[in-house]
Amino acid sequence: IVVLDFLALDAEGNYVETLGIEGTDLTNLSRVMSQGIAARLVQYGEFDVQDIISLRGPIADLNFAHDTSAWDRAQALLEANLANQVITGSITMLQNTAVIGVQRFQMEGGQLQLVGSAMSSAPKVTDAPSLVDNLIADLFPADVQVIERNIEQVFAVPGQVRLNLGQSKQITVYALDALGRPVANPQFLFFSGDESKVSVDENGVITGLQPGTSTITVRAISRTTRSGSPATMNVTVLPPTFGVRAGSLLTRRGDAEGFPVRLGLRLTPTIDQKGSQSTSPVLTPPKEALPTESSNPLALISSFFGSMLTNGLMTIDLDFDPSSELLVSFSGVQRSSGGYLGTGVGYVTPLDDFDAHKGFVLRFTAGTQYRASRRMSIPVEAVMDAIFPTGSAFSPTFRIGINIGLDLFP
Repeated sequence: IVVLDFLALDAEGNYVETLGIEGTDLTNLSRVMSQGIAARLVQYGEFDVQDIISLRGPIADLNFAHDTSAWDRAQALLEANLANQVITGSITMLQNTAVIGVQRFQMEGGQLQLVGSAMSSAPKVTDAPSLVDNLIADLFPADVQVIERNIEQVFAVPGQVRLNLGQSKQITVYALDALGRPVANPQFLFFSGDESKVSVDENGVITGLQPGTSTITVRAISRTTRSGSPATMNVTVLPPTFGVRAGSLLTRRGDAEGFPVRLGLRLTPTIDQKGSQSTSPVLTPPKEALPTESSNPLALISSFFGSMLTNGLMTIDLDFDPSSELLVSFSGVQRSSGGYLGTGVGYVTPLDDFDAHKGFVLRFTAGTQYRASRRMSIPVEAVMDAIFPTGSAFSPTFRIGINIGLDLFP
């Protein structure tokens, strides 16, 4: 880009070089305006900037007359391959007010085109140099921000995200200035409120690691500014809600020969608990004070199971050997994107002989899963059951089984 000195109106109303006009203020202002624009372009760092000083010889060879128009000057420089773009301007005095106009030219299809223009005014000549930033901001298209705009707002879309366990999603983020215009090339910083549940990388890709909820915070920064208030996004990670299993025991069941085949279902309820509206507390005398949650056993139990249901930590296991026995258990499962561990209690009852092998079950589960699609995974798990009979003879038995199946996400 070549930045030329500005032209000014002479007594006959023609734009000419300021050296041909009486007074030094216009000449000084012409040089200051061109130098100010060149300085901003150099600071931007994306252009090779030249002016009449660095191109004194080539410009002198063009033999411009003092009244050569800005259009003709730009065309001569571009046709001589001295520049890809030419910026020039004009100074017009209206009493004590200085009106500054700036034009940007380039060749398109072999023809000279005016591709940018801006105008502003200053109440005094000495105030005109302060117009440089505003003139440059209007001279270039919105995606070329030579003068960086302050980041006022950051938006993350969507505001709430539901991820299946192990699923990833790209966040879309916008940075806007005070007028709602997008800021070019900002850098975004992403933070996860609970990295054990939701992770986020430097590119804004979030991944569900464990069932639960986490808040993602996004800030925008540029070379000179950063966003005032960050954007936030709530991310909920959901476990598989329904699954089927097929497998076999690795230990014999009682006196039966062979290793029984076992079929099963897995149900993991998830309840979205919406915040209830708070009401003003009712003041009661000290003698009638209600027990707090920490001292109320029922409240503690309700809070514990409510948390497990909300975060998808409770799984209902239903296993049965065809025509042999039925096992039901409730397991607390700690899940991650790589696998899961569970501990639960249940009850087993035979289907063929109601007096045999009936009792309470303590179940341990360890498994991993292969992600087949966005809403389906293939788990492989090992299950160990400790069965405590309900009969008079206390002789616990242990069983170990291997299952494979299919889990479906909501």
